[in-house]
Amino acid sequence: MALDLSSLTSVRNFVSELESLNLPVNILINNAGKFAHEHAISEDGIEMTFATNYLGHFLLTKLLLNTMMKTAKQTGVPGRIVNVSSSIHGWFSGDMIRYIGQISRSKSQYDATRAYALSKLANVLHTKELAQRLKQVDANVTVNCVHPGIVRTRLTREREGLITDLVFFLASKLLKTIPQAAATTCYVATHPRLLNISGKYFADCNEAWTSKLGSNSNEAAKLWAASEIMVSKHAKAVFDPLSAFDYHHM
Repeated sequence: MALDLSSLTSVRNFVSELESLNLPVNILINNAGKFAHEHAISEDGIEMTFATNYLGHFLLTKLLLNTMMKTAKQTGVPGRIVNVSSSIHGWFSGDMIRYIGQISRSKSQYDATRAYALSKLANVLHTKELAQRLKQVDANVTVNCVHPGIVRTRLTREREGLITDLVFFLASKLLKTIPQAAATTCYVATHPRLLNISGKYFADCNEAWTSKLGSNSNEAAKLWAASEIMVSKHAKAVFDPLSAFDYHHM
């Protein structure tokens, strides 16, 4: 089945096709990643890195939750959601919602690394807010976030060149193989020790600290509200989160 996380239409079509198969969904790993060196806007009017790394996952998770809760109830096996983030989430500082609006309207404020850090911070905050919401409805589904480590993957294909090669050469002793990088994700998705553990951030198969912004409940709630508005947008035009709701009163 085809799925393009940068396209909200593609996400909706994927979920519809999956639901038509009447298959159980017990584990969801949100792992799609993009580091866009050049500024780009998705078909939904959202900056491309944020759209791919976070917003598509937000909608995918939202649409699959009922199926996951149904599966957990029928099988007695708790569902697990794993959001793949990065320690780079700590590199972002400032006003998230305002920056999303700025880089979704114009490339003048765009910085590739900051945009990527923002998308990874959004993964962390999504985990925090979703865990609270699942707890409130007593869902037998947990959600946690992971930092897989530094690994050279196709994510860097748009950043190839002498500088990228030099950075990876200097960091080679810190780099993980793909199986090593996948270890924490698999651990959080399957290990019995993490039964009923939710809303946490893991690195190297251990619970770890997020950035100060990443642990802020108010920021998590604010991002959720903005995300609900963004995924409900149907017009294929550049979207301005700031004009879509009363930002100053959130």
